[in-house]
Amino acid sequence: MSNGIRRSLALLCVACTLMSALSGCKKQEPEAETQSEPKNSLIIAYASEGVTAVDDSNALQAAVDEAYADAAKAGIGLDYKNQAFSEDGVNFTCYLGNAAGNTLDMFIALYGDEDFTDELYVSGLIRPGTAFDSITLNHPLETGTHTVYCAFTQVAVEDGQQVIDGQVIVTLDFTVA
Repeated sequence: MSNGIRRSLALLCVACTLMSALSGCKKQEPEAETQSEPKNSLIIAYASEGVTAVDDSNALQAAVDEAYADAAKAGIGLDYKNQAFSEDGVNFTCYLGNAAGNTLDMFIALYGDEDFTDELYVSGLIRPGTAFDSITLNHPLETGTHTVYCAFTQVAVEDGQQVIDGQVIVTLDFTVA
């Protein structure tokens, strides 16, 4: 077979393939979809909560910029041991600190209830990289193991005033022998 015939046959094969593929394609009319049975499970529904219409593109950009700034902030590094021990219910051996990776001072507050009404202890400010290895509570705990709510609160200075910059609350086990 000559090269010319081979080329013609190859072109004919390509043309047949294209014609076959194109003849199988036809415009499909959209079918009515029901809410309970979506046609395509990859369709993402529109959000119905927490959505606000934005008429001002500058306001939208400001909101996006604020979201990026909040995301860029470092979180609060925690440095603590989950258990504390005491013989008398007042003086506890523990480890509660401001992680060395933090950039702000913090104070630590302990509460004996989840409503934060039973104040057990509030520290002064501690610098990043420092910790308490013992504390004295405001009032004694009874013998046994108690769930204590611990608030690690970072403090910043804005316009000469101390303000709360961030806070994380964890629970600890305080055991009185």
